[in-house]
Formats: sequence, C-alpha cells, structure tokens
Amino acid sequence: MTEQQERPNDIDAMQTALHKANAEAQKHREQRNTYRDLAARLAAQNSLAEAGLTNSKAARLIDYSKVTVTETGELEGLTEQLDAFKEDFPELFGGNKRISGGADAADKKPVAPKPKTSAERLVAQLHGN
Repeated sequence: MTEQQERPNDIDAMQTALHKANAEAQKHREQRNTYRDLAARLAAQNSLAEAGLTNSKAARLIDYSKVTVTETGELEGLTEQLDAFKEDFPELFGGNKRISGGADAADKKPVAPKPKTSAERLVAQLHGN
C-alpha cells in the first residue's frame, strides 16, 4: 500500500475517534451540569433554612437557574433573591410568630405527669391516697 492509500484511513479513524471523544465529553458536561445544579439547589435550600424559612414549599419560588456554584463552592445569585424574598414575604421566615386571641395553649405540647417511683406509690398506699 502506498502512503496516499493509508492517509484516508487514518483521517477516517481520527474523525471517528474525534466524534467519539466529543460525544463522551458532551455526556460528561451534562453530568457535571446536573451535579452542579443539584449542588446549587441543595446549598440554596440549606441557606434558606438557615435564614429561618418556615415554609419549605415556598423555596420553590427561588429561581435556581440564576444560582451558580463558584469554583470555591460559594453560591452566586442567591443572596439577592433571598433578600428580595425576605422583603416580599417576611411572614415566611422565623421570628414572626402568629398572635391570636389567647389560643396559644394549643401551640404548647402537653406535659405528661412524671411517673411515680415504687417508693412513692408505697407511701401513697400507706397513707390511703
């Protein structure tokens, strides 16, 4: 075989390898973006919880496409949204307790009486209680 006959095969093989490498790189970029988006969402939800958000369903109002994770792991674009969110919906964040007409007793957990020890039960039986 002459050198000219070998070159087309080499070019075809290189193009095939290049297409395969590009497809694999695209798959890895998509995976990276998926994990990056997931990390941004989880970090944003954690930040909202730390800010005192009491309604986890309200976190759906955050535009996560505007939140990015930097190379150092910091979140960009969340602080501005969080500040606006706090301003628009302050009642969703901790510290703003509902005040009603004395119905706060329902908010308290019932306290079970402390069980008596065997000695206390014996003393109560002796005293006829």
